[in-house]
Amino acid sequence: MNDSLSYIARLEKQLQDLEPVIDIMMDNSSIYYYDINADNSGVFFIGANVYHWGDKDEKNQILAKTLYRKFYENFELLLENAHPNTLKKIEESDKEILNLIEQNDAPSSTDLGKSIFRNETKNFRDYLQLLTSEVKKNVIVPDTNSIIQFPNPISYRSIASSEKFNFVILPTVLSELDKLKTTHRNDDFRKKVKSVISRLKGYRNQGNVLVGVKVDKTITVKMIATEPNFNKTLGWIDSKNNDDRIIANVLELQLNHPSDNVILVTSDINLQNKAQLANLTVFDSDELEGKK
Repeated sequence: MNDSLSYIARLEKQLQDLEPVIDIMMDNSSIYYYDINADNSGVFFIGANVYHWGDKDEKNQILAKTLYRKFYENFELLLENAHPNTLKKIEESDKEILNLIEQNDAPSSTDLGKSIFRNETKNFRDYLQLLTSEVKKNVIVPDTNSIIQFPNPISYRSIASSEKFNFVILPTVLSELDKLKTTHRNDDFRKKVKSVISRLKGYRNQGNVLVGVKVDKTITVKMIATEPNFNKTLGWIDSKNNDDRIIANVLELQLNHPSDNVILVTSDINLQNKAQLANLTVFDSDELEGKK
C-alpha cells in the first residue's frame, strides 16, 4: 500500500481536491446587496457589509470544512520554522478561507469567492514549494512486526526508489522487541526476537547508530533514542498508545525533513489507517514476502 506521493505532494493534492468543492458550493449559493445604512433610520453602522449570503449549500459546506480541516491540521505542523512574515501571511489566509467556507462575511459575488479561495491557497502552495527545494532522502521505517519478519535492511531495498536509503529503528520498536524477547509465549518466536536484537546490537558495535552506520555500502542504519514531542503533533495522537507513538515518531521524521520520502512499513491495518490519517506514506510488509 503505497500511493507514491510525497508528504508535500499529498498536501498539494488535498488543496487540489478541495477546489472543485468550493466551486460547487459557490455555484449553489447566492449573494445579494443590501446597505443597512441606506434605509434612513438615523442609525449608522460602522463597517457594515453591504453584501450578504442568500442561499447556502450546506452539504458542500460541510464537506469543504472537513477537507480543509484535514489539510490544515497536517499543513500547520510544517509551520514551526516558518519566517514570521510568512507565518502571518498564512494565518491571515487561513482566516479568509475559513470565513469563506463558513460563509460569514460575503464577497461581492460567488465568482469573487472562488478567486479568493485560489488567491489565499496560493500562499499555502508557495510555502510547500519552498520546502520541496531541500535535498531528498529515502527513509524506511519498519514497525515491530516488520523488523521481526524482515530483520535484514537489504530486504527493504525494493521499497526505496534508489539503492541508497536510511533504515530507521524507532524507540517504541526497540521497547517492544525487548518486551517480546521475554514475555511472548512461543519459544521459537522469542528466539527469533532475540536474534533481531543481536543484529541491532551488532550495528551498535560498528559505530554510532544515533548518527548512522553503513550496511551493504548504500544503506544507513539509524536508531532514534528520544520519544517524539507530543506537544507538537496531531491532536488525536495518544502518547500512551504504542501505535500512536510510532505514528508520532514517523511524522516527526517527516516534518523535520518535509522533502524526504519517509515510508512506514507495516502490515497492521489499524496502523496503516492511522498513517493515512497523518498523511504518511505506508508500505504493506506483506508485499515483501518472498523477498527475504
